[in-house]
Amino acid sequence: MSDATAAAFAAVMFAALYAGHQVGDHVVQSSAVATAKSVPHPDALAAGVPPWTGWGACLRHVAGYAATQAAALALVCVVVPLEIVSMATALVVSASTHAVIDRRWIVRRLIELKKCHGWVEAPYVLDQSLHTGAMLIAVVLSVAVSDVTGLVMVSAGAGAVVGAALTVERRFASAHTRAMDALPR
Repeated sequence: MSDATAAAFAAVMFAALYAGHQVGDHVVQSSAVATAKSVPHPDALAAGVPPWTGWGACLRHVAGYAATQAAALALVCVVVPLEIVSMATALVVSASTHAVIDRRWIVRRLIELKKCHGWVEAPYVLDQSLHTGAMLIAVVLSVAVSDVTGLVMVSAGAGAVVGAALTVERRFASAHTRAMDALPR
């Protein structure tokens, strides 16, 4: 594929993923799922809520989100011959990163690091910025991956990202529980 063709495919793929993202994240997602999908707040963890609470809602959201992005890619295929492996690669990366970002602990950590607690729009803007950056990575990988072996490797990497996120969530919960146990009663 020539550089110009690759660039055109990347642009079309990004536009479709972004349109699917907007519809999947804002129109398709229910209010109940939006409020239930994040990792529990420290108060809830202290009250004994398990750290994995919310993953079911998050996965339901990501299923609808990925289906919406897939529909956007399918619509684009009416006029642009996108490769199935490329589309699958983009969807795997977009869906897995979306799940991790939507657990919201990364956004909370960014707010702490940026010290922008007073910025009312920070949670939403940082969340959407992370999703957009992840979609760019998904598109670059989708253009770079040309066969099933590459798709399998990307899928394994996406699974590792989700697994690492679960490990971080568990460590956050354990650290919070230890801190709470250390407080005088």
